Amino acid sequence: MGDRHDYVALEWVKGEIAETLKQAHQAIEAVLDDPQAFPGLDECLDYIHQVHGSLQMVEFYGAALLAEEMEHLVGALQQERVSHRDEALHLLLQALGQLPIYLDRVQSARRDLPLVVLPLINDLRSARGESLLSETSLFSPQLPELPPLSAEALALLEPPELPNVLRKLRQTLQMALVGLLREQDDQTHLGYLAKVFTRLEALSGDTPLSPLWQVASALVEGMREGVIANSPALRSLFKDADKELKRLLDQGMAGLNQPPPPELLKSLLFYIAKAEHPTGQMLTMKDRYSLDDALPDSAMVDEERARLAGPDRDAMRSVLAALCEELVRVKERLDLFVRSDRQHTSDLESLLAPLRQIADTLAVLGFGQPRKVIIDQLAVVLSLAQGQREPNDAILMDVAGALLYVEATLAGMVGTVEPESPEDARLPTTDLTQIHQIVIKEARICLQQAKDMIVDYIDADWDRQHLQPLPALLTQVRGALAMIPLNRAASLVEACNGFIREHLLLDPHEPGWEQLDHLADVISSLEYYLERLSDDPQAPGEQLLDVAQKSLASLGFFPNEPHVPVLDDVLSPSEALVMQDMQALDDPDIVQSLADVLASPVSALNPPALITPGSLMPPPADEEPVDDELREVFLEETDEVLEVLHEYLPRWAANPQDRDALTELRRAFHTLKGSGRMVRALILGELAWSVENLLNRVLEQSVEPGSVVQQLLTDTVLLLPELISEFAINRQRQRSDVDQLAARAHALAKGDEPMAAEDVDDVAALDPLLLEIFRNEAETHLASLNRFLDQAAEHVPLQASDELQRALHTLKGSASMAGVLPIAELAAPLDQLAREFKAHQLPLDLDEVELLLEAEGLFRVGLRQLKHDPLAPIVGAQSLIKRTDELLAERLASILDAPNTGLRIKRDPQLINNFLAQGMDILLDAESLLQRWQQHPGERQELSALLDELTTLGEGAHLADLLPVDVLCEALLDLYGAVEESSLAVSERFFHEAQNAHEALINMLDELAAGQEVTPQPERIRALHDLLDESLDPSSMGLIRSDGSRTLSIRELGSATAEMQQTASAFEADDEIVEIFLEEAVDILDSAGQALQRWLSDPDNSAPLSSLQRDLHTLKGGARMAEVEAIGDLAQELESLYEGLVDRRYNYSETLGRLLLKSHDRLALLLDQLQNHQPLTPAHDLIEAIRQVRQGPAIAETPPATADHDSASHDPELLEIFLEEGFDIIENSGAALLRWQAEPGNRQEIETLLRDLHTLKGGARMVEIGPIGDLAHELEFLYESLSAGSLQASTELFALVQRGHDRLAQMLDAVRAGQPCPPADRLINAIQNFSHPATLEVPPVLLPVAAKTEAAPPAADVGADMVKVSAELLDELVNLAGETSIFRGRIEQQVNDAQIALNEMETTIERMRDQLRRLDTETQGRILSRQQADAERLGYEEFDPLEMDRHSQLQQLSRALFESASDLLDLKETLDRRNHDAENLLQQQGRINTELQEGLMRTRMVPFERMLPRLKRIVRQVAEELNKDVAFVVGNAEGEMDRNVLERMAAPLEHMLRNAVDHGLESAEVRLAAGKPAQGQISLDLSREGGDIVFDIRDDGAGVPLEAVRNKAIKRGLLAPNAEISDRDVLQFILQPGFSTAEKITQISGRGVGMDVVHEEVRQLGGTMSIDSVPGQGVHFRIRLPFTVSVNRALMVQCGEDQYAIPLNTIEGIVRVLPNDLEGHFRQDPPRYQYGGQTYELCYLGELLKTAPRPKLLGQNLPLPVLLVHYNDRHIAVQVDVMAGTREIVVKSLGAQFAALQGVSGATILGDGRVVLILDLLAPIRAMQARIAQTPTLPEIDSEPQKPLLVMVVDDSVTVRKVTSRLLERHGMNVLTAKDGVDAMLLLEEHMPDLMLLDIEMPRMDGFEVATQVRNDERLQHLPIIMITSRTGQKHRDRAMAIGVNDYLGKPYQESVLLESIAQWSKKHA
Repeated sequence: MGDRHDYVALEWVKGEIAETLKQAHQAIEAVLDDPQAFPGLDECLDYIHQVHGSLQMVEFYGAALLAEEMEHLVGALQQERVSHRDEALHLLLQALGQLPIYLDRVQSARRDLPLVVLPLINDLRSARGESLLSETSLFSPQLPELPPLSAEALALLEPPELPNVLRKLRQTLQMALVGLLREQDDQTHLGYLAKVFTRLEALSGDTPLSPLWQVASALVEGMREGVIANSPALRSLFKDADKELKRLLDQGMAGLNQPPPPELLKSLLFYIAKAEHPTGQMLTMKDRYSLDDALPDSAMVDEERARLAGPDRDAMRSVLAALCEELVRVKERLDLFVRSDRQHTSDLESLLAPLRQIADTLAVLGFGQPRKVIIDQLAVVLSLAQGQREPNDAILMDVAGALLYVEATLAGMVGTVEPESPEDARLPTTDLTQIHQIVIKEARICLQQAKDMIVDYIDADWDRQHLQPLPALLTQVRGALAMIPLNRAASLVEACNGFIREHLLLDPHEPGWEQLDHLADVISSLEYYLERLSDDPQAPGEQLLDVAQKSLASLGFFPNEPHVPVLDDVLSPSEALVMQDMQALDDPDIVQSLADVLASPVSALNPPALITPGSLMPPPADEEPVDDELREVFLEETDEVLEVLHEYLPRWAANPQDRDALTELRRAFHTLKGSGRMVRALILGELAWSVENLLNRVLEQSVEPGSVVQQLLTDTVLLLPELISEFAINRQRQRSDVDQLAARAHALAKGDEPMAAEDVDDVAALDPLLLEIFRNEAETHLASLNRFLDQAAEHVPLQASDELQRALHTLKGSASMAGVLPIAELAAPLDQLAREFKAHQLPLDLDEVELLLEAEGLFRVGLRQLKHDPLAPIVGAQSLIKRTDELLAERLASILDAPNTGLRIKRDPQLINNFLAQGMDILLDAESLLQRWQQHPGERQELSALLDELTTLGEGAHLADLLPVDVLCEALLDLYGAVEESSLAVSERFFHEAQNAHEALINMLDELAAGQEVTPQPERIRALHDLLDESLDPSSMGLIRSDGSRTLSIRELGSATAEMQQTASAFEADDEIVEIFLEEAVDILDSAGQALQRWLSDPDNSAPLSSLQRDLHTLKGGARMAEVEAIGDLAQELESLYEGLVDRRYNYSETLGRLLLKSHDRLALLLDQLQNHQPLTPAHDLIEAIRQVRQGPAIAETPPATADHDSASHDPELLEIFLEEGFDIIENSGAALLRWQAEPGNRQEIETLLRDLHTLKGGARMVEIGPIGDLAHELEFLYESLSAGSLQASTELFALVQRGHDRLAQMLDAVRAGQPCPPADRLINAIQNFSHPATLEVPPVLLPVAAKTEAAPPAADVGADMVKVSAELLDELVNLAGETSIFRGRIEQQVNDAQIALNEMETTIERMRDQLRRLDTETQGRILSRQQADAERLGYEEFDPLEMDRHSQLQQLSRALFESASDLLDLKETLDRRNHDAENLLQQQGRINTELQEGLMRTRMVPFERMLPRLKRIVRQVAEELNKDVAFVVGNAEGEMDRNVLERMAAPLEHMLRNAVDHGLESAEVRLAAGKPAQGQISLDLSREGGDIVFDIRDDGAGVPLEAVRNKAIKRGLLAPNAEISDRDVLQFILQPGFSTAEKITQISGRGVGMDVVHEEVRQLGGTMSIDSVPGQGVHFRIRLPFTVSVNRALMVQCGEDQYAIPLNTIEGIVRVLPNDLEGHFRQDPPRYQYGGQTYELCYLGELLKTAPRPKLLGQNLPLPVLLVHYNDRHIAVQVDVMAGTREIVVKSLGAQFAALQGVSGATILGDGRVVLILDLLAPIRAMQARIAQTPTLPEIDSEPQKPLLVMVVDDSVTVRKVTSRLLERHGMNVLTAKDGVDAMLLLEEHMPDLMLLDIEMPRMDGFEVATQVRNDERLQHLPIIMITSRTGQKHRDRAMAIGVNDYLGKPYQESVLLESIAQWSKKHA
């Protein structure tokens, strides 16, 4: 492409332009002289407008753009829109002067480069407040204009199936872009992009769209080669290319004739133009579009800018010559000092001023490297002059060498010495050669050390610790080489250092061997190069550096060689800036020197901060401290900075437009930042950086200097002295106030509003445990999001899945619940996006996937912020939210605008809500109907109701457009209709499939309620259709008969009729049930026959009778179920007979024995007949005989006397079994009684009570406890009457039955206690009188039996599935499961150790293979050296060594060793696989063990309602005895708890209820008089809080009599008469043993035992109890117990060398406190700690346990954990050493020998086998309270500890201050130091010392002035002053005494004299 400019035309107009600009220049100067000369601006505007028009005419747009900006600025000046008028006028003068020069350069160089004048253009735009232009805005390549092709040409290009081809190409393009977005496997996805663009390029041909694909293909090639980096901007451009592809897909081949958007093509070409190492295709594009002309490289632009603003060469030469002369004078003064005795270091102060002047001059000239050297030497000379360094030869030689280097550099620039070769310039042959040789030698040593570090790093299995010192070492080498100067070698070292930092230190992956080889080549080449220079400075070594550079290029790194200008080049300020940037020593964020800090920045403003840390952290604790001298220099500098801040901040606050003051403030913070980073004052430095970044934005006018910024600066300046003092005493720490200040500054710099104070409080109030729970839950939701993104990477567009919608919705909700508002705000629009897209069935395209991918990253950022600032705004979130809302609005609008898109319209939400409300009720009713129908298959009313319900549901689904629900309902209706038509028989399979279909419908409605897409259920529909296919043909004729079973009998009509006629009287039983009954009946009869033989042989043994009764009961029930009436009737009579024998109502006789044997034989005969399908003969004769036996002698044979009630004669084992069973029966029957009272019509509960009482009666008769048996018999008879219907339920009946159950429970308690059990005759008579009408007539035998037999089989089924296990066995199993976990933990630890050993083995093998490789290389070398001799000896001269292998013994051994190493590696891999298998097995075993333990724990859980009857019985009994009306209400009795806890809490709850009825509730008269209802109320509520069970027991009585409790405590000596304690503390006395306020002792209460038992039991269970009492309103007891006593959540803490476990339910909170703050709290008397507005008593855990003293906290840096404990009204803070996290622990008992040990509730075993004690923190706290209470009250004395003296030392000598401070600190005093009088007066404003040590001669304010001001100050006038000075004359002493100085000492002082004087005057002052 040729040049488009007309240079001839430019030649014509250039002279006129120059003349016009000259006139404009004169007009501007006139305005400068007279600011009111506005006509001058008008003239200037006219002149510049003419120039602008002329340049546009000749089409030189770079110069025209400059003229246009000048014209705009003059116009802004006219309208007074410029804030800095003078600065703008000077800019105009500069532009007017440079425009003619630029036009001359354009004319001579024949090119117009707008980039050359870009800085000047931006300056002009900035002056009028416009935004700056970027390079891309001036990038304007000439884009091609290709003609469109004809339709015939397009048809030739069109491939077959064009849409499919383009669709596949677009899909591949989108998939590749998603991969690039995720930055995973970039090369693969770039390969996909290359293929897509290549195909499109071939498809487009020469059409106007083809340049887009050509440029994109070249760009992708550059990305694949690593020339262009993958960036968000590039991905955005590729997305725009995807839009062009989408347009092509929509338009077809006609779209090829439409050219691409020019901005897109221009942006793609810009990246190609900017590439430094273009590829082949990129070079083609560069040539085709002349990109080098459109965007020249930076070197050319810099050169042109330098020519544009070059200074006068002669002036530069004179300045450099003057600098050289000044350096000569400095060297001469230094030489005089070196030759002197060096005692007067103050002589060096004369060098400081000229050195500063030289440095300033070099800064003006832009010589950064020489200026840095001068500043470094300035710092050294300053330290020598102040006596901080020893002036030895080494330091002085370094200074002299540096000055010589600067002189040689400047002399070379002047050009007085012309070097003959580049090496001469690099290594001068003057007297500096020796110094250079020393530097080279040191550099070689450092390189050798670097190689050793890398070798150690490889040998240590890539341990990066070995490489930590390497960057600093190479930085030293680079600096030394640059100083000599060897610039190219220095740049190569720096590039090598960059590779080490990025790939060896930061990259988590291990480097490859090829990379390490290249690295070795670089270091070796540099080492050889330096070695050659040390041997011969003139020797050429460029080839070695070429090798190093080539190796670096292989690693992807390129050196950046600095360019030092000489006078032959045109030197300009712009070039000086560029040179200084190139000569920067290193990355300022990594390596900084003092010179970098002290030097003022050359650039105007730094760019905005990209990374803003959440917390400013101090350096690591193990980091080496900085040099003390450097620290002192820094502290002095901070004083100067503070002075500047205090001076300029008020000025700027008064006038925010004062740019000079703002610049000084910014420079001060910049200095503080750099110096702070240098000396590792990181808290100070980073805070200064945040403020500097803010001020940079204020200077560039992107942030308004409002009150918020001023307030932030004021806060920062106020905080700086404290931070400086912390650094000075080496106490840097992370501070929340500093973090908040920095965050505010960064937020303001970004234009955001900083977090308000209440938001900060909200952050502090967030629960850490809740945040951790939210974090874990959020990780699962992000995993779901990632799974969706993985699917999208394979295929887009993609429908939004239910999992995605559920994850986003739940993430939004959980974030809101946890209070993490930034994440909730970010998730809300994404949740709406997913819901709307799913509702409208829109697929997620590339734009939506990109939003989700970006959101996933932002969610991760938000989760990381949870640790330090959960409410901090997520950077980028607002932009994403806005883009999400815009995209959603755009997509929804496109749906509305396109009515015929075919998309399914979103369902009506109101219709869906109505359907959900009705449908769920319908399904629940239908499920209940199906279950009832399954129990009674022969009944059809449920079937009809099912058909109605499902018909309604199907119609609703059809109206709501829910096709899957409608289809499944139709399938169910077809199935049920077939049953209704009797064409389908019901079966187990039928009910199973129907149940599955109902569950599927419920799941569909759940999905619909959650807003998800309803999932069709084709497998359910298929299963229902398969059942329907098995139905009968409706046309067939038959008889379908139901016999009550689940199987229908279907027969042909004729045969069925004949069979019914033949066997009309016979009963056709169901074969399957009869077969089951026969199998069971044979076994029962065998067992019964054996039991009958045992009883007949020993009639006194009643045990066989119980077995017989149970066997016949089971046989009767089975016969009734199988409808075998003959066997059922006989078995029922036998059961009744055996029951009478068990109850001793009948006695043994031979006649009875024969009757029983005959009956058993008849039963066997009936079973045989049934098995042979013969008709059964009813046993009417035997039944009649048995009835006669039962009815005849029933009265006469009743046991004549009541059995002995003394349980001592009973069988103990049998009695224990009976008691265990009896209490279970009482509990079960009590619960059944409650259910029956709530639902009197429930016959099932009556049957349950009947069975329970029958069992209890039999057990009592067996152990011969007559009263229990008699009462149970009467109650059983009463329940039989109720079951038969002869009695009806009533209130009187309920009361009578309840009394009977309570009396049974009392009897059982008496038997267990070994007490006599008197008969309940009165209660039995009452029962008999109530049921008397039912006893006059004998009810039919079959009726009650039939009623009981219906309920018997379910009871038998339940009993068959239950097994009783002792609690001890269950506890043992739980313990064994815990032991298994412990052993598994040990095995897992050993497996991990084995893995580590295998890794070490692999490293060793690799090292051995490397050594073998070297051995093989050495072997080959030796063979080559001997090849000549061997060839001659063996006659192989004609063979080349490569053509004939010759093996030696050494080679064979080497190969054998290689094979052995390979075998070892195979063995290691085998062991590794085995170890991995073991890990998998351990993981599986761990899961199984966890399930086992959880299952065992669930087994131990029982419902609390099992205890309710017992508790209610206690309340009823006590209320009845005390004649009180009490209502006992229990809430949430269904809750489960550990059986052990429930059993152990039974007695405490009983005690508390007795107390509540007796002491708590008043009598009815008292209550009525107090305005209360006569009926008192006691409530017991059970709840679950975390891992605790909480009992809340309340009554509405009179409350605890506090005055009576206080008097009783005083009477017992527990409380002093005049002691003042709170009411809550008074309440604690009722927990003391034997403490009671009752006036008399009764059986119910008054012994002072109950509450003590309760409190002790609760404590042993690891719980707590609190008491609240309100006089006249009642008492509230709250008992908190662990959910289980065997497994608990505990916090693992360490105290000294011991580790303990503390249950979490005893800890109120955990805080971390800095050691310094904690030490201050401990110094209080008594120690106190404030947190959250609450005061805590502070103690150390070791002191609390009396195991270890409190450690020293001074010197520690990390915060220490403090546990907050709440005990009654006391709040205690317990400090521990270390926290080891929380874990589930298995509680182990310590045994009886440790039962009396306070504070230890058990122990647990960790995975490594260690035993850890479980602490009960409340026990030692109670003991501590007791010790405090027992301590006698001493007379109040002044117990405040002696406060150490605070002494201020004021002296300008650092040595005096340090020596005096150390002396005073050794003697226990605190010291303040001030360097002069001004500093001292500032300190006295903040501190009040006890004494002042004052020098006389000091800068700024001497000692006499200080003493005078102190004595004239009312606050300080009595401050003792001791003057210590070298002026010991009487005149000075007299003046001091006249001012009011207390003592006057001379230097040097005697320590003893000074200490005595301090002691004397401090006492007087005190």
